[in-house]
Amino acid sequence: MNSFKGAGALYAMACCIVEKASLDVDKITYNEMMKPEVKEIAKKITFYTATDGNHGRGIAWAASKLGTHAVIKMPRSSKEIRADHIRKIQNTEVEITDKNYDNTVQEVKESCEKDPNGIMIQDTAWDGHEKTPGWIVKGYSLIVDEFLHQMKEKSTHIFLQAGVGSLAAGIILGLEERMKPEELPIITIVEPETVACYYLSAQKADGKHHHLESLTKTMMAGFNCQTPSVTAWPVIRDSAKFYGTLSEDVDAQGMARLGHLVAGDPKVIAGESGATGFAYVYEILSSPDLENYRKELSLDGNSRIIVLSTEGDTDPDNYREVVDENNPF
Repeated sequence: MNSFKGAGALYAMACCIVEKASLDVDKITYNEMMKPEVKEIAKKITFYTATDGNHGRGIAWAASKLGTHAVIKMPRSSKEIRADHIRKIQNTEVEITDKNYDNTVQEVKESCEKDPNGIMIQDTAWDGHEKTPGWIVKGYSLIVDEFLHQMKEKSTHIFLQAGVGSLAAGIILGLEERMKPEELPIITIVEPETVACYYLSAQKADGKHHHLESLTKTMMAGFNCQTPSVTAWPVIRDSAKFYGTLSEDVDAQGMARLGHLVAGDPKVIAGESGATGFAYVYEILSSPDLENYRKELSLDGNSRIIVLSTEGDTDPDNYREVVDENNPF
């Protein structure tokens, strides 16, 4: 799928099917999901979601694995190639609307409510839609198992990119479940400077999440979200120490740095949203003008930093334009 989204989609959709089958969500296994009586229930369900690309691709992939169906709508800023990636999975129904992300979510919600076998599977939560996004967040915590298993030393910092915040919340909860409070790394949330609802909410500092009112646009398509998820917001609010934003130029520089070999390091193909955490850290560490930021974040030669590359080249044309292999970094 070229992104992390399948981890949350598969887990959450499995939980929905299991619940419909009146089975215990906490004890279900994949083999039990494949029993004929459970598959028969899955066949009747259609999952509805809105996406900028990667979430919908994860939902379509999970539907193909679980023997169910998906209807997916995308906001007007979405690229046709992202829709095509989704359509190729199990002939999934995909439509690019003439609305922004938040209004596309509302349109999908209304369509789902008209379908007696429909289930909303959005990775952002609102009042009345908390359980499924919570399962998506829980599915993401698998990523924590993966990187903690690979690390020989405890980390001091983690930089987590955020759109609606489900990934960041999932990683934070995963860390808190597996580490003692004094062992937790310093958490920084990173967003595009043009779409930064968590940064805005942190600035307001009233404990509430806040909505961006203005028209939003960013190359980092996975983060073009104007409102924090109501389930992710309290997790991030109570655990993150810093919030930062970055420009598209800085993001592109991070993509290019990862895309070119440096001192024998392996090439990392990280897309616009995938490279965000790394790009933010790289700018802070490499810019002579940002020494105060380094001090504030307690970054020095002893720091052990985690960043997550959450997607590959999901927009191949833009990736080739940004990371020109004929023009080394």
